[in-house]
Amino acid sequence: MFLHSVNLWNLAFYALMVFMATLGLWDVFFDFEENKCSMSYMFEYPEYQKIELPKKLAKRYPAYELYLYGEGSYAEEHKILPLTGIPVLFLPGNAGSYKQVRSIGSIALRKAEDIDFKYHFDFFSVNFNEELVALYGGSLQKQTKFVHECIKTILKLYKGQEFAPKSVAIIGHSMGGLVARALLTLKNFKQDLINLLITQATPHVAPVMPLDRFITDFYMTVNNYWILNARHINLTTLSVAGGFRDYQVRSGLTFLPKLSHHTSALSVVVISFKILLK
Repeated sequence: MFLHSVNLWNLAFYALMVFMATLGLWDVFFDFEENKCSMSYMFEYPEYQKIELPKKLAKRYPAYELYLYGEGSYAEEHKILPLTGIPVLFLPGNAGSYKQVRSIGSIALRKAEDIDFKYHFDFFSVNFNEELVALYGGSLQKQTKFVHECIKTILKLYKGQEFAPKSVAIIGHSMGGLVARALLTLKNFKQDLINLLITQATPHVAPVMPLDRFITDFYMTVNNYWILNARHINLTTLSVAGGFRDYQVRSGLTFLPKLSHHTSALSVVVISFKILLK
């Protein structure tokens, strides 16, 4: 009788576990609204023009490169520098490609054409050689220093213009967003070199998988700096999370805490947008 009772309890327990697992799978794969996002398409062939870096810089970072995105007639016109647009720098994330800039670069170009190029953006992208920085954090500091040099190189391309830009906007995907925030921790970095920071699916709070000390130390350095220097950070920052559809970076990791009343930081989830881009 006792064994029979134990077996019934075991059966009930396993049945409950199966039910909970089934409910969890249903919630992940089926309990969400219809995906109404549309893919971005190019109307002309994309081109990635490699920007020549100073010899010392290229020798110091042989695995990294800087590119200018363009397509069609726009790409042909800008093969002969200088540039005339608003500089935007894209930073790929873990195992990310510099070619990921195509999506936003192509859309921005179409929008500029719609207003007859009254103003337009010049999209640059960094090639980090698709390093796995989410798994090994030893390269994060090196990437940060290279990005600093890239910003200075980009701004030099606009020298001689009457209204030459003195800063760049940065879009960082995944760990690229954390690298962008880490720029402020560099001793010789001037904060006014960045006018806007947008991060996409960047785990700001903590690493998704803290696999080594390099990653945890890097996070601690960046977050501690932003907390201790909150009143002095004058940088508009937008963190965009992927919501339930992002199975790698949960939304809770992407939120930037409001460090002080002077901090212009906003965190959003894309599923909260009715119309993201029209």
